[in-house]
Amino acid sequence: MPKIFRVTVSGLGNIPPPPFIIAANHQAWFDPAFIIPFFLESPVIYTMAKRETVFNRAWKRRLLPLIGVFPISPHQGHLDEGGRRTVYQVLARGGIVLMFPEGRYSRGRALRPLKVGIGHFALQAGVPICPVAVRGTDVLRPFSRVDISIGPPIQPDPPAWWSLSRRVGEVVERVQHAIASGLERRRR
Repeated sequence: MPKIFRVTVSGLGNIPPPPFIIAANHQAWFDPAFIIPFFLESPVIYTMAKRETVFNRAWKRRLLPLIGVFPISPHQGHLDEGGRRTVYQVLARGGIVLMFPEGRYSRGRALRPLKVGIGHFALQAGVPICPVAVRGTDVLRPFSRVDISIGPPIQPDPPAWWSLSRRVGEVVERVQHAIASGLERRRR
């Protein structure tokens, strides 16, 4: 069978044991299809997706939960209670959650600032974040190249005496740096 895309992956040895959060940049709606196959440790990797844009058709509302996609409704920079509860439940059961902390597509542009929710989830659940850099899905065509770079896990362990917002900011900054580094490595 011919290969439609040339996919290269680096850093497979950096994948921690579950539970953990996968944090990736987001270039296109099909990014999960290029990321999830390399994390086969768990039978299902749960992916959060915006209710208003991804769950906008009846068939999507029926199909997507069957493959581990759950709805979130971010509002004014905050995640809805149902979305937060689902993330913590998955992590408490030893699962894996895929998040795109940019909050929307970057479409090949520079990495957008990350939302702080990922830092809150990691700190509150006490799980590592596995940073993933994806390049090439913004201009996907047959026989094009897609690079996936999996960075070392980021442990949410800032000093306890820091305020929560400072600890969250530190975790988010480390995730942003790790994803940006993965994007930079692939350019060379």
